[in-house]
Amino acid sequence: MHLLYLHGFLSSPTSLKAKQTKTFVAEHYPHIHVHTPLLSGVPHVAVEQAEQAFKSLPSTPIGIIGSSMGGFLAGIFAEKYDVKAALINPAVAPHLLFPDYIGEHTNPYTNEQFCLDESDISSIEQHVLHGVKRPKNVQVYLGDADEVLDYRAALALYQDSECHVTQGNDHAYPDFPQKLPAILDFFLSP
Repeated sequence: MHLLYLHGFLSSPTSLKAKQTKTFVAEHYPHIHVHTPLLSGVPHVAVEQAEQAFKSLPSTPIGIIGSSMGGFLAGIFAEKYDVKAALINPAVAPHLLFPDYIGEHTNPYTNEQFCLDESDISSIEQHVLHGVKRPKNVQVYLGDADEVLDYRAALALYQDSECHVTQGNDHAYPDFPQKLPAILDFFLSP
């Protein structure tokens, strides 16, 4: 069995939530292999890399966990491939945020250097979900103190999905380890 973890913008497979996922699954579900691909900070490249990682798995994963921009991608794949996804403070309209990020960047985890421009905004906008046809495929975990994303946008998009809003959690979502048992139960339930 396989589980795909997709990290966020300016993050990496060595992020805290990725490590927590790997540790929890190894301890409680050793038969499940966790895959944490490295995704570029360039949005259209990240989409291609995430899709390639998904398609390269030997079988359809039991689920996808995605955080922030990774949550955006996991939501897309839940719709496109009819797979379960747990979204942690997901971006739902990253094209509206990227204008603030136009310019040069260095990923603090990987030292990847890249530049975002207007074409990156339009390339990611074409992937934005305007509705959810498979709401039962998605669990959403939101912090109402998220300083990066307005949690209410995800709550509106995924209104028919199972949504959990945790008071006081910020974008890092420190309660994530406590949510992993429920996430794995969701993935493994019929």
